[in-house]
Parts: sequence; structure tokens; C-alpha cells
Amino acid sequence: MRDRIERTITRGNIDSLPRALREARIGDIRYAADRLVESVDDPSVVLVKTGELAANGDPASRRLASQMIPACYQHDNGTALELLRRLSDDDEWTVRDAAAETCGRLLRADFSDMLDVLRTWREDASPNVRRAVVIAAGRAGRPDRLERADPLLKLIEPLLADDDSSIRRSLGPSALGGILLRSYPMNAFEYLVRWSTSNDPSVLWNVAMAFSTPAAAPIARKALIVLRKLSLDERRSVWRGVSSAMWRLGRRCPEIVRPELMRWLEDERRVDVAREALKHL
Repeated sequence: MRDRIERTITRGNIDSLPRALREARIGDIRYAADRLVESVDDPSVVLVKTGELAANGDPASRRLASQMIPACYQHDNGTALELLRRLSDDDEWTVRDAAAETCGRLLRADFSDMLDVLRTWREDASPNVRRAVVIAAGRAGRPDRLERADPLLKLIEPLLADDDSSIRRSLGPSALGGILLRSYPMNAFEYLVRWSTSNDPSVLWNVAMAFSTPAAAPIARKALIVLRKLSLDERRSVWRGVSSAMWRLGRRCPEIVRPELMRWLEDERRVDVAREALKHL
């Protein structure tokens, strides 16, 4: 694939590049974007070309545009962010995912300024744009940058109550549990404990599902303290979230979780949660 990209750019067949990328992986698309940017001396030309690709009817063109945004951001961050926001709300899911990944790249590279931008995007009318905030926050989580823990956790906090299904899937079991809990276990657990006092079912589902990830295994006993409380919630979305967390955590830490579930079988308030979790253990 990369040889084909090189040949296409070297021969100046730029208009045919998106066609060559239709089945490409994101890494190859990023490589093509970098090579395309390198082949153009004038940053303003890169910006114009990115805008053209972003407006193209071919999703491959728009995916390529999303990977060229970082180069545009260095030249004209306002225009670059307008393009990125539009691509984050694209009709094609592959384009939305590529744009959200770029949001994360920009947040890692220009943390303070992009943090301010993403705070405004949390209020966007489009759930796709709000989802990009969640994905970006997860992509920016790095264990060697502990100073970013609180800002990133606070960035996603208002979105915990968002009831859009795509945001929920990207938040609790992914960005929060899959990345931020792994990168910042102490900080993230403190936030999860605080969020577990909410009465909002979406917030509580996200908290429960954060403990369904591999990152919860090292803190399984502490996770059970939170899940034990959430298991008393009678709302279906919450107790089903607890059940999912329990069986996933139970597969990783059976010696800790299975005895807990057996006790729950004797508790009429938790028996349904226990039965559902034990089906998968």
C-alpha cells in the first residue's frame, strides 16, 4: 500500500490518491497525508487542498483530509478546527472515527489550547461532535503525563450524563475504563467513587462499565465497593451495567468476584444482578 502511495504522489497523480486509499488502514492514510503535505511547499496550498478533500463526495477523500488537519492547524488553526468539526460530524462513520482520532492527536500536541476547544465542543448539538471529545480525551491519556489526569477526567465529566448510545459506548467501557483508568488509576478511581453518588442512570452506567475493563483488575477489591452499592439500583440500565462489569471482572479475578456474586444470590435486592453475571462465568 505504501509503495502505491509513493508512486501516486511521486507521479503527481494526487487526484487519484483517495481512490487508492479506499480500503486502506488508518496508519496508511496518515502516511499518505504526511507524504502529501511534504510534497507541497506552501502551507496555504495544503490548507486549500485539505478543504477540497473535506468537501469531496468520496469518503476516502474526507478520511485523507482528516489526517491532513494537524498540518493545517499549524498554519491556520481556526480554519483547521472548522474542517475538523465538520469531519467529526460526517455522515460516514469511518470519516467520523478518523476525525476523532485526529482530535486526540491535536490534544496531545497542543494540550492547553485544544482542551479549551473541546470544552466548547461538549455543548455541540451533534452527538457525533460530542463523541469526538470523548475519543480525544481517551487518546490523550498517557501514564507519563500525570498532570493531564484531572483535566481529562473533568473534560469528560459533563458527558457522563449524555444518553446518546454512541457516546455511552465510547465513554464508560472505552475512554474512561479502557484508557484513563489504566493511565491514571488513582485519579480515575477517585472520580469514579464521586460519580457513583449521582442519581443519573447514564452516569452510573458509565461508572459501572469502567470497571468492566482490564484496567479494573488490579483494583478489583476497591471496584467491588462501588459495584456493590450500584447493584442496589433498580433501574435496568444501571443493574445491567453492574452485571456486565461483574462478569467481565470475574473472568479476570474469579477468586475475588465469584464469592461476592454467591453472596449476592442470597440477597433479594441483588439476586437478579448476580444471576445475570453468573451466566457468563
